[in-house]
This record gives sequence, C-alpha cells and structure tokens, in this order.
Amino acid sequence: MNSSYITSAAQAEQLPELEGLPEVAFIGRSNCGKSTLLNALVGHNGLARASKLAGRTQMVNFFKLDAGAEKRLVLADLPGYGFAATSHEIRDHWQGLMAAYVIRPQVREFLFLADTRRAGDLDDEDRDLMMYLARLRPLCVVLTKVDKATQRDIGLAQKSITEFLNKAKIRASKIQAVSSQTGKGIDALRAQIYQHWG
Repeated sequence: MNSSYITSAAQAEQLPELEGLPEVAFIGRSNCGKSTLLNALVGHNGLARASKLAGRTQMVNFFKLDAGAEKRLVLADLPGYGFAATSHEIRDHWQGLMAAYVIRPQVREFLFLADTRRAGDLDDEDRDLMMYLARLRPLCVVLTKVDKATQRDIGLAQKSITEFLNKAKIRASKIQAVSSQTGKGIDALRAQIYQHWG
C-alpha cells in the first residue's frame, strides 16, 4: 500500500475536492496523538508531522492511501482543539474550518481521539463535539496512548465514554483502545478504517 501527503487547507475555501474519494477524519484535542496514530496506521513514521507542542497543527492535512485495484482512501488530520494557550482568534478560525470540513459529503467516518489518561473525565467541549459529529456521520471513539495509562485509567475511560454515549443516545461504531508505540489495537483500528475503501 502506498501512502502520500496530498495537501493542507488553512481556510474553508482551500478544502480540496480530491476526486470525491472517501475520507476518514481524525479529530481530537491538541496533543492527543492524532498525527502519531495516523503514521502508525499507515506504517510511515514521517507521513504526518507530529509535534510535541500542543496546538501546533492549525490546518486540515490530507493524506492518500492507495492499495491499487480501485482501493483508495483519504485520511484527514484535523487541527487539535482545546489548547489553553490558543488565542480566541485561532479558536474562531478552528471552528470555522471544522464547520466547513465536517459537512463534506465524502466523509465516511469520524475518529474521535482522546488521551486515555484524561478520557474518563471528558468536559462539555468534548461531549458537545462528539454529539455534533455523531449526528453527521458514524463515530468511532479512539482511546490513545494506552501504553502510558494504567488498567484503571483504561477501564474508567471506557466506562465513562460508554455511559455518556448511551445517555446521549449516540451510536458509536466502537470504542477502540490503541497505542502507537506498542501497536496495541492498531490492526483492529486499521481494519475499521479500511472498510471505507473507494
């Protein structure tokens, strides 16, 4: 399978058409591990640029997977949200770009990423975003960095998110715990994404 960077969009009007290929979007808080997970899924460490500084990604970055025989797919790495040091101007920009992206007809699924160590205590911003996304497309909740979490953290995160999804009547395709470092859950999440080949 070949993977490659396509383009980035800093403004809503820059969002590309990309031949109408199906897209899977990675969405989550700043520094939750979106870019690192994307790299782990495609087996290419340098594909998506991961930063140790929260709030660094301010564009939607598009990557293409091509397995031949009509199997093509686009992965979209969206800007992280919720970073405390981010200015109101940048937050307003993020909201505008997000609003334009999520209604794209070619989007097949949202991967909502949350750091396992804090996923047991989601705030209103997290919950509101999950409810908003779930009204538009299928939602898969991905608990990241499980290698840095205790079994108690993992259990609390899964319980808390399941209870919220049930109470909000959100039908998530699954809650998947993964580690980009150890490979835990990567194959299962990859299979989930590959259902959307176009």
